[in-house]
Amino acid sequence: MVLKQVPLLKFLLPLLWLIPVSLHSAPLVIASSEGPPHTINDIHHGIDLDIVEAVLNRLGYEVEYQFMGLKRAEREVVTGRVDVMAPIFMKSDMPGSYISLPIVQYQPMVFSLKSSNVMPKTILDMQGHSVVTFQGAPGYFGADFVKLSKESRYMELTDMATIPELLVKGRYDYAVLDKYIFYYFYRLNDKTRDVSLFTEHSLINSVPASAAFHDVELRNQFNRELPRFMESEQYKQIFERYLGASLLSSEPVNHFKVEELPL
Repeated sequence: MVLKQVPLLKFLLPLLWLIPVSLHSAPLVIASSEGPPHTINDIHHGIDLDIVEAVLNRLGYEVEYQFMGLKRAEREVVTGRVDVMAPIFMKSDMPGSYISLPIVQYQPMVFSLKSSNVMPKTILDMQGHSVVTFQGAPGYFGADFVKLSKESRYMELTDMATIPELLVKGRYDYAVLDKYIFYYFYRLNDKTRDVSLFTEHSLINSVPASAAFHDVELRNQFNRELPRFMESEQYKQIFERYLGASLLSSEPVNHFKVEELPL
């Protein structure tokens, strides 16, 4: 008996529907700098970059990463050697660099132990207490913080991972650090670790972080999709990946009201 040959394509066509296909041939290149948990050079790329990547995926783009200093990344976007860079702060559009809506808020926060019963109303209320923060903090937080930093009980550390533990052990009265960085390192090995022992004092203004795009139309597409993504379960899951679910149960993740975002 002679077997009739059947074209292989007949069998393959139904399977093609099961393979995810990018709508665009070449992946977009995203540039950033290492700064956990906002940006990480690993399988998962941190809160900021995971958000940017997820929105671009929804638009049909695949991405790849290059890590470098943020100043260099800004230049690479302008020249078109990379397509996107994040995070970028307090910048306006210029030729070759078009700024997105905010993707996340950086939240400089003053932390104390709840058991200490301290309730500062201003930065200067922390005078007379011991304070630990990251290296270079006075350059970000204004004149009052510069004045505070000149006290003898003030300490700056290059290793931000140690700051939450120093507060937990009572070595300092206050810790000053971005909220997500603080909880990321505090919960690095246990995403369910108790956070109720801390009091947060919102004495420093938050700073919105955006992404910069070389192509203005890509930026516009991103801006249209971002508000919808911020209402999705995937958006919340990005924060849970780095900070833990229970931390988010008492506070909404989405700091931007979608109906107020310009499209």
